[in-house]
Order: sequence, then structure tokens, then C-alpha cells
Amino acid sequence: MIGNYRFEMEENDVVQSLITTIGSFIEDRLTNKEQRIQHKDHCAERLAAEDRTAKNQTEEIHYSDQAVLANLDWGIEALEEAIATSNVETKMARLEYAEKMLQVCAMLHSNRKTAGVPNFYLSAWAHLNLSYLWKLKNDTRSSILHVLEMFVVDPFFSRVDFAPELWRSIFSPHMSSIIGWYSEERRKIVFDMIPDNSDLSLTVDFDHCFNESLILSVRPEQAERIQGLENLYGESLDGNTRLYAKYYKDCMNYDAANTRKAVLPMMPIVEPPMTPLHEISSRLIPDYVKFGPVLPKSAGFSTNQSRDASSRSKAESASENLEDSACWDAPDEYMETMSVLSKEYSPKSRRESSRNSSPKTPSVTNSSPKSAKKPGNIQMSMLRLLSTRATDSTSLPISPLSCCDNSSISSTDSDEETKGQLRIAARSIAHARSVRQIFRKSSMNQSDDGRLSYASSPTSEVLTPQSRPPKDFVCPITGQIFNDPITLETGQTYERKAIQEWTNRGNTSCPITRQPLSAAALPKTNYVLKRLITSWKDQHPDIAQEFSNAKTPSEKSALPSRQRFVRAALATSPTSVISQASVETVINALKPYILCLCSSEDLKECEEAVLTVSKIWEDSNVGPGINSYLSSPTIVNGFMEILSASFDKDVLRTTICTLSKLICADDRVRDLLTSVDSDFYCLTDLLKKGLVEAAVLVYLLRPSFSQISRHDLVATLLRIISDENEDVTDFRFSIAPKDAAIALLEQVVAGGDESEKSVNATNVVITDNGIPALLSCLDRVDGRQSVVSILLRCMRSDSTCKNVIANGIELSHVLELFHGGDDSVRGMCVEFLGELVRLKRRTSSDEILRIIKEEGTFSTMHTLLVYLQMSPMEQKPSVATLLLQLDLLAAPRKPSIYREEAVEAILEALQRKEFPSSQITALGMLSSLAGSLRAASNKPCIESWLLKIAGFDQSCGDTTKTDETNVDETREEEKAARNWEKRIAFVLSNHEKGSVFKAMEECFKSNSIEIARSCLVVSTWLVHMLYSFPDCGTRDVARKSLLDKFVNVLRSSKNLEEKILAALALRGFVSEPGGLNEIGVYAKSIWKTLRKIKKSCTAASDITKALMNLPSIDAADLWSCVEGPEIDVSVNGEIMSMIHIRSRLISSHSDGTIKLWDTAKRAPRLIQEAREHSKAVTCLYVTPSCDKLYSGSLDKTIRVWSIKQEEIYCIQVHDVREAVLALAANASVACFSSQGNGVKVYNWSGIVKNIGFNKQAKCLALDGDKLYCGCSGYSVQEVDLKTQSSSTFYSGAKKLLGKQTIHSVEIQDGLLYAGGSSVDGVAGKVFKLSSKAVVGSLPTGLDIQQTTVNNDFVFTATKCGIIEVWLKERVTKIAYIKMACGGGGSTRITAVASDSDGQKLFAGTSDGRIQVWSLD
Repeated sequence: MIGNYRFEMEENDVVQSLITTIGSFIEDRLTNKEQRIQHKDHCAERLAAEDRTAKNQTEEIHYSDQAVLANLDWGIEALEEAIATSNVETKMARLEYAEKMLQVCAMLHSNRKTAGVPNFYLSAWAHLNLSYLWKLKNDTRSSILHVLEMFVVDPFFSRVDFAPELWRSIFSPHMSSIIGWYSEERRKIVFDMIPDNSDLSLTVDFDHCFNESLILSVRPEQAERIQGLENLYGESLDGNTRLYAKYYKDCMNYDAANTRKAVLPMMPIVEPPMTPLHEISSRLIPDYVKFGPVLPKSAGFSTNQSRDASSRSKAESASENLEDSACWDAPDEYMETMSVLSKEYSPKSRRESSRNSSPKTPSVTNSSPKSAKKPGNIQMSMLRLLSTRATDSTSLPISPLSCCDNSSISSTDSDEETKGQLRIAARSIAHARSVRQIFRKSSMNQSDDGRLSYASSPTSEVLTPQSRPPKDFVCPITGQIFNDPITLETGQTYERKAIQEWTNRGNTSCPITRQPLSAAALPKTNYVLKRLITSWKDQHPDIAQEFSNAKTPSEKSALPSRQRFVRAALATSPTSVISQASVETVINALKPYILCLCSSEDLKECEEAVLTVSKIWEDSNVGPGINSYLSSPTIVNGFMEILSASFDKDVLRTTICTLSKLICADDRVRDLLTSVDSDFYCLTDLLKKGLVEAAVLVYLLRPSFSQISRHDLVATLLRIISDENEDVTDFRFSIAPKDAAIALLEQVVAGGDESEKSVNATNVVITDNGIPALLSCLDRVDGRQSVVSILLRCMRSDSTCKNVIANGIELSHVLELFHGGDDSVRGMCVEFLGELVRLKRRTSSDEILRIIKEEGTFSTMHTLLVYLQMSPMEQKPSVATLLLQLDLLAAPRKPSIYREEAVEAILEALQRKEFPSSQITALGMLSSLAGSLRAASNKPCIESWLLKIAGFDQSCGDTTKTDETNVDETREEEKAARNWEKRIAFVLSNHEKGSVFKAMEECFKSNSIEIARSCLVVSTWLVHMLYSFPDCGTRDVARKSLLDKFVNVLRSSKNLEEKILAALALRGFVSEPGGLNEIGVYAKSIWKTLRKIKKSCTAASDITKALMNLPSIDAADLWSCVEGPEIDVSVNGEIMSMIHIRSRLISSHSDGTIKLWDTAKRAPRLIQEAREHSKAVTCLYVTPSCDKLYSGSLDKTIRVWSIKQEEIYCIQVHDVREAVLALAANASVACFSSQGNGVKVYNWSGIVKNIGFNKQAKCLALDGDKLYCGCSGYSVQEVDLKTQSSSTFYSGAKKLLGKQTIHSVEIQDGLLYAGGSSVDGVAGKVFKLSSKAVVGSLPTGLDIQQTTVNNDFVFTATKCGIIEVWLKERVTKIAYIKMACGGGGSTRITAVASDSDGQKLFAGTSDGRIQVWSLD
């Protein structure tokens, strides 16, 4: 340790020693929670005592002063929460909050006061807690500096209260010269007081020379010398402690600077004070003499006024110091004890005592109440009270005053004579005060830190363990050691709770003196006596434990009843016999009935005994002693037997009331009842049978959730709550039965896991009158918090109850609870209100918000704003969301401090990456703002709504069904919902020029999957809404912050819904030229994903179309094709036709076979092979509804097939008497071509009509009532099926050489694609059906034999095995596919097909092969 070295250490060694010593001290404090709590309570007692003193003075205490004290308290509480929690996020949040609060007190001016409390005390306390805080933050240096600053600010309380063990380690060894000087001066003064001291040695044991007579003979000047020595000694210790603390700080700062320019700190030199008292003694001090400071272990705030005057400020005058220290500086501690405990010996009380006392009592050893107050015994009694070393009156030396003839003092003596004796005694006591302190110090072992530890003395009552504590430490009412002693105006001291109960029963006089009490309120705690008791308890823990917990009669069964109470009387002060006699009388009256209760077999007698016991106890007005007697296990078991056997409601209620009182008075009764399961079963059974008072007893037993849940009490508790007459009872309980039922119901609803909570809350909702009954209890102040908690859980479990709650609740009660509650209660109220306003109807939500905003005496918005600034980080998003909704009831374009603070709090939570739970909460709140109106459940349906907008039709399970009878009302709600969404999105998007998008960007960086998903949903909603109102300059910010994030989701996410959400957001950016160009940079990397999700997302189709039309993009770069497997079906001959529908491929073959293939996987899988036709199936046609398939064959039949997922089967066969070469059909007719000119129309009834034109039809396409025929002569004929007439749709230029023919026609999206012979480098054209105009051409030198079109591309096949790929939107060739010639050079492509989404391409050949390509 630092102080153990007598030589000057190097600065590095000092720093290392400081780190080790102070670090160990702080770690010990952090691990010892009990010590921290005791220290806080001890300091709080000082503050409370000073607070009461300040209130009695005329000085006004400002609100700001109280706020400073509140900051200190809040800071310490937050620090304790940080120490207790294991969650890193919560720990950092509480530490940050604690630092803000504690810094307020740490920076106070040390020479002033706050609310009457010296600032140096508050500042030192704050520095100590800041040292804990920085240690938790792993900043050891800052932690040590705060500890040293504590010793600089207030060295006295730092070494006495805050860190005495640390003072002993690093400061005390440097104070040896001061301690030696003090010991020498003290012994000199004591030596001079002893008569005939010439024969005494300096090291003599002064204990053998002292007696009470010597103490009374001390002269005033000797007492003044002792007092002055004490003052100077304390000032020297404080001043030098401050010097060394500054030196240690300089060493720490020098070590941190680590530069050559830093000035090396100089170690201070400690010298004893040079005063007239400090004379050089010719005697040498022996080495074995122990030294130490002057204060006892539990000293008060200060030893005297002079010490503080010197240590605080040299510039202040002595009078100012006296005034400032009036409350905190006290005279000698033992003089305080005398003045407090000896008030009964004031002249007035002594005269009354003399009148009531017998004048002829001869012996001073008589300890009866009367003889103790005789005038002849006054001096002896005062000495007993003054000196904690004094022995019993039978063993004290007889002083001159006590040896006077008692017979000369009678009731006829004059008051002047009595006053004279008192004046003599008072002067003697005043002179002896300091000497007595020295006398006690001389017999004590001194510790290094200036505190005293008592040495053993065989003649001392305090120091020698006795069978009982000092009589003045025991309350005359309770018979137990004082815990909170208060001294009445009559001079008598009682336990606060005991005398409070005495006055509550209507008594207006002192229990001992019977003098009337004029004070309206009880006085403050007697802290001097309390400190003395604490010191005594430390020395005698066994006796203190025995008399702090009085034994019950059953536990002392070894002694007769009267002996037990006699002993209790002896252990208390003499006057407690009065109270004890009353208790004994009542117990004797109860014994016959208790015996009957516990032993009688007659139920009627036992019931009468219960009623009689209750009446005697109620009328006795003596509580504690009876409580202990009735708490016997035997008696408690007797009461429980009555509960299990009796049917008399009055007896049952009386028994429950009695047990309730016993439980409140003694926790052992609770333990006794909960130890037997049958007792709890008995109580719950009575509760279910209608005995509502049993709810009180069940509540007082504090059952666990598992105990309550086993008995299914929800319906019973709700019945009690809903009954308006349940509180009408003649019995007085500590809690009303209805309030107990509410508390138990809260435990049921809030206990267990989430599934159990949900089930129990749902039971509350579905129970008849359950919710209304709870709402009616909100006016009950005691149960209001529990009711709100239950309703909150019900809304979270079953959102259907929200409307019931919203329609029946009185929000003023909830707001009153919010305004008056602590942080946890306010947080619960905010969550409740946040859930309540999340209704399906926007108008209803607005109405609730208006009530919240306008209801109550205080401004709810202002209270929310204040709470928002002080609330924990995890609660800020909920508070901010509610505040934002209240503010948005007004015009959103007007500036508002509430709105700014609310949005700022939400954004702060989003950006705090070190607090992921806060990020999740904030994102959830934003989702609720966006989607609260689209879902009836607790979870917002914003994600499902966005997916639906994107074209992914996934309905939300809670979507509201439209009521056709209330169409107008529904439209109004939808309109209100849209306006609210725009208002929310507008405020969020335009706050601080789009800072919300920057916050979203930070959330996207999180490693949490939950945060990333929630961020994606909220960001998509914000971007989507951003393009629903005029741009205010934030679209560029949104695009800059989020575009690459959405692109990354498209490229890397494996979740389809996430990709669709990203596509929806990108569709907004694509709508602007700048955004389209930026997305074009990523076109190649996202093209494949966009094409894959096109079938599920219209937004992806919009993006692909926009990208394809972008001039800067080469469509060929986006094309990719991978050759897949080849299927050999040559056994069925040539493939005549193919068609693709719903991941199924249907192929027809030259042997009359039709095959059904599954194309979901990479290689097609054969599902079915149908052979209904006898000859080649030349053509296939499928209706737009994809439910029927038509096949034409060379066997001169047309067959109709029903299409199922796994099969096709023929349902009709029509003989058309001609070979069918091409076919198109619908439900009314079938159109086919044969070998001749024109086209045939078959009406399904067996009639075939020929529509002639001078062309041979090669291919057919049907669009409604119009039939388009690709013909020889390079023309397209249009046939009106209604009029059955034909006309030329297109006629190409005729060439002299060669035959020009249209081989293929396809219709899609109102366009006609015609392909055939290549004429002038063009083999096909694209027509617009509505205007017959050519909108595009297919320039190629190869003849087009087959054509297929999907959503993106046009594929044209030639005879030579080449398939050309054309971009559908721009009719531009981007690639071609060369098919391998497996059957030799004569192999040609006879059929092509593609799925609608363009994922796969199929080609059939003349040699019976099917080739598959995957298109990327």
C-alpha cells in the first residue's frame, strides 16, 4: 500500500500503487451490494435530517435545489440498475444517464448549500459514485481521479463516511506526526486533571483513576482546552488529507501527460499544528501507545463548528460559518445524547414527577418507575444517560450529590431548591463533557482512520456482554430495540410505528406520563440515539438480534408464561411495565378461547371462540404482543381448521380478517400458511364458493404464478371485480377484496410464458362483462395500475377488445396515473395508450388521440415531452411515437417543438447501433404508424399491404372485409387512412432534409436479421409514400442513402418477399430520370433476379421494361442462355406441335401421341402419355383460361381435353371429315385449315362451314370474334366469325421468284406477330390489331418457320436449326441460339414454346428431340 512506505516513492510507483489500491477498493464496493445500500441509507438519513431542519427554518428552499437532490438520487438509482443488469445495451444506457445526473452534483460550488445541505457533501458523494461508473466503463484512470477529487472536496466525510478503509491505506500513514502530537497533548491535559498525579507515570492506565466524581470536578477551562484540541486535530487531518489527495492527482496527471515538459509533482510534508497547546514535552511517548482520530464509528456530520469553518473557507467570517453550519455542525455527541434522552428531567417534568412520587423511598438502587424519578436520584440518572460506560445504579460510585440525605427532600421542598440542584448538576455536566469523551477515548483502541473501536472493560454495561440491552435502547411499547426512535415533547422516546399506532387509535396523551400531546405531527427521528444504538449493535450482535426479533410464546415454551413476560419487562425501560401488563392481561383473557380453538372437537364452540378472540383483540388496543402470541403455529392451524370446516360466513370472514392481520404483522405466519398446499387449496376453494374476503388472504400469501394458474381463478376473480357490492364489508382489511382480486388477476395475466399470457388474457376478453368490469375499476386509485396492466395484456393478446376498451374507458384515470407515476408506470401507460390508438378505424383513433391531448388538468403533450427527455432509451421510441401522433392532429406543415423532439428521438433510437433493442422498438413504432389501420390484429399489416401493391397478392389475415351496406362509411375511412399515411410520411421524410433516410441507412448495416427486415419494410413504405406527394428535395437524399441498399437486397437476399419489397422501392426511383440512370448501372447484376420475380411482382416487370428502354443499356448484355438437357422421344416420331402452360409442357407427335411434361425442374419430367388419335396430331390449341386443350389430327378429328394439374383426359371427339393442319378454337367454334384454300369453321354441333378466300391458310390465331390466318402469297387474312366474312389484314409485296408465305402468327398484348419468308431482308412484322399499323419488323435473312412470344422476348425458329431472340419492347434482335443437329443436316425445328415469364425455351425437331434452354 502507498502509505506503508516511509521513503519518497517514484511517481510511477505511486501511480501503480494508486491504481492497485483504489481499484481494489472500487471493485470491492461494486461487488458488495449490501454495503452500497447501507451507505446510501446512511447518507440519506443525513440528508433527511437536514431536510427536516431546513423546513423548520425560515429559509426558503427553491424547486431547483430539490431538483439537484433528485438528480443525485436518480443518478445513483441508474448506476445501481447498470450494476445489476447483464444486458450490455441496458448497462450502457443507464451509465450514460447516471453520468448526466451525477455530474450536476459533482460540479456544485463547495462553499454553498443546496436545499440546506452543504454542497461539499453532495459533491463528494457524487464523485464517489462517478468513480464506480467509470470503473464499469473500464476507465480506471478517470475512476481514480474521481475518488481523489472526493477527498479534495470533502476530506472529513470522505475519511469518516465514504471511504474510511481507503483513507487508512493511502492517507493515514502520512499523518503519524499529527496523531503523535494529538496523543501527547491529550494525555497532558488528562494528566493535569488527576489529583496527586506526581506518583503517576505518563503511560498509566487512566481507566483506574476515573470515576463519575472526578468527571464532575472538571473545570471549565479544562473542558475548553479539550474542545480546542479536538477542533485543531480534525482541521489538521482534513487539511493534510486534501494536500495529499491533490498530490496523488498530480501524479496521475503527470503519468498521463508522459512528456518532458510536465512538472514533476512534489510530495507534501505533514507537520503537526504549532499552537500554544503544542509544547515540547520532556517525556517520551512509548511505541506501544496507539493513536487515532477522535470520532466514533458512526459519527455525526461534524465534530464542531470551528473545524468546518477552517476547512471550508478561510475567507468566511466565524459568524457566517456558525450560521452555515447550524444544522450540520453539532456539539459533542454525548452532550447531544444527554440533551435528547434527559428531557424527562426538565424542571416541569421533575415537578410533576415529584408530585407523583413517594417522598420516602430510601434507596437509590430501586429501579421502579417511581423511585427512578425522585429528586434525590436526578444526578445519578443523568450520569447514567450521559455515559455509555456507566454501570447499573447499584454499582456506581456515590457522588456528593447522590449521597445527600434523601429524607431531607420531600414534596414540600420549594421549587427554588429544586432549580438550584439542577443548575449545579448542569454546570457539572457541562464541565465534564469533554473530559468524559477523553476518558472514553483513553479506554478505547484507536484505529488509523480516526474512528474508535471499544475495548473490553469488565465494569462497563456497554462493553461487557449482558443478557439484555441498555434500557434506554428499548421501546417501552414494543419491548424491542429501537429501529426508528422519536422523542416526544414529554421527554419520552418510542418506536415511531408504535407511537403512530397509539395515536391512530385515538389516544392524545403520552403512554407513560399521560401528559397531553399538542404536536399535530410526530417529531423527526432521534438520530443521536439511533447512532448510539447502531454502535452498540456492532459490539453486541447476538443480544441485538435477540431483542430486535421478539420471540413468540410458543418459541419460549420452556419458560412459564409469566416468566416470559417478566423477562420482557426487565429488558425494556422501567416504564414499559405498564404496556407489558396490558398485553399480559389480554393474553390471559384469550387463553381459554385459544385452548378451545385448538383442542375442542365441537365446531360450534370453536366458531364462538374465533368470534370472541377477534372481539377481545379488537377491543384490547395492544397490538404487537398479541400478534406474537396469536402467530403461534398451533393457533394458526386452529384458524385454518375453522376455514376448512365451518359454513358460517361471519365466522369465515372473521377468521380471514384475523389471519390477514397476523400476516401483515409477522411474515412467519405467511411462511406457515404457504408451507402446506392444502391451506392454499382451502382458500381458493372458499374464493370460488363466493367468499370474496378470501381474495385478501390469497393475495397476502403472495402465491406464485404456478400456484394460481393451477386453480383457474380468472372467472372467479372477474366475478368479484364486476360485483359492485363486494367492497361493502364490516371488516377492516389491509387491502380491499376487489383490489386484491385485481392484483391477483394481474399476476395471472402477466405471469407465465407468452402462450400462457395470451391464453389467460383471452379468457379475460371472452368472459362476459370482463372488460367492462375492469374499466369500471379504473376509478380505484389502489388498483388502477393493475387494471391498466391487465387491459394492456388483453389488447396485445386479442385486438378485438380494443374497440370495447376505447368505447368504455375513462381516459382521465389513465392520464392521472401517467402524471403521478414513476418511470415504470409511465412507460406502461404510454404502451397502453399506444396500443389503444391503434384501431382499425382512423376516425376512431383520431378521437382517442384528441381525448388524450385535451383531457386532464396538466398538458399531456408537455408531460410526454418532459418524460421523453428523461426516459430510458428503450422507452423513448414508444413515447416519441405517441407524442408525434398527438402533434399530427394539427396541421403537419406548421412547426412544432413536440414534433421535432419526437421525430428526433425516433431517429436517435434508429441510429444507436449499440442498442439494437431500441432500433427494433423504433422500427416497430414506425411500422405501427404506417400500418395500424390495415390490421385488426396487434401486428401491423404494412408488409402485406406493400406486397399487394407490388403485385404479390398475399392477403393479410386480418384485413377488414368491406361491408356493402356501409360503402360510404368505408370510403370515408379509407380516405382518412390515406390522408393520415401521407401526413406521417410527409413529416418523417422532410424532417431535417430527409435525415430519416440516413437513419434507415444505418439500420441496414445492422447484423441483426430482425432489424434488417424491419428496416427494409419501413424504408420501402417511406420511399413508396415519398412519390405520392410533391418533392420537397428529399427524393435525392433517399435515393443516395437507400438505392444501393435495395439493390443489394435484390442481389443477395434469398427471400422472395424481401426481393419484392426492394423492387417496389426501386420502382419509385425508376419513375425519375436520375433514378433510372443510377439503377441502370446495376442493371446487369439485378436483371436475372428481376426476371425471376416478374411472375410474382408487377413492380419487377415495370423495372425491366424501364431498363430495356434505357438508351444507355445494351439489351444484348442482359441476355443469357444456358443449354439444358435434350430429351429423345423419337420413338413417337416427329414432334408436330408444342405448347406451354402453368409449368406444364404439352407436345404432340406424328404417331398420334400427346405427352404431358412437368417443367418445374431443370429437366422436363414426363407425367402422362395419351394416345387417342390414330394419326399424327398436327396442332394444339389452349384457351386463354387454360382449362381446355384442343387437338387436331390427320385422322380428321378434333378432340377436346380437360386440363388438370397432373393429367389431361379427352372429354369430346368431333369428326370434321377433313385432315386438320392448323387449329384455333373457343367455346363456340373451332377454326381449322385443311389442304384447300380458305378456312373451315366448326360450330361444335357437327356443322362445318367453309369461309373461302383465294389463299391457303398455313397458321391460325384467334382473338375474340376475329380469326387471323397466315396464308400463302405473304398475306394475313382477317375473318369475322360473327358475320363469317373475310378481309385482307396485310398483303406483302409479291416476288417473281420463289414462294412467299406466312408460316406463323402469334397474338399477345394486342399485337400480332407474323413471321414467314424473308423478303428484302425482313422475315416478319409486328402489327397493332386495333389500327392494323406495322409497329415493328423482324429483319433477318432467314425464313421464319415457328414463332413463340413471352412477356419479354420473341423467339423465331428457322429450318436450319437457328432460333433468333428479339427484344419484345423494342423489336430488336439481341441474340440467337444454334441448335445441335443430332439427326444430321436434314433436321429442322418443327415447334417452339416458351413459358410466359421467359425462364425456359423449348424446341421440338423433326427427328423427335426436345431441346431445353434456361433463359437468364
